[in-house]
Amino acid sequence: MAITFKVDSTTAEGTFIRVLRDGQPFGKILDAMGLYRFYERDLEKFGGAALHHADLARLKATIQSRYDGPRR
Repeated sequence: MAITFKVDSTTAEGTFIRVLRDGQPFGKILDAMGLYRFYERDLEKFGGAALHHADLARLKATIQSRYDGPRR
């Protein structure tokens, strides 16, 4: 079950990255003022990020280690 990332858009407010699992939409990463937040599916809400980190590469690695495997 491969997790991949695709930059969807970049604006003055930040970057929006799609997270795909086996090529299907799985979640998204939003860059909010230097803190990257990962939301599973489209469950974006204030304080509801599944994971977050200031370093995008570390956040991506954490997402892959947590979700890249057999589906739960």
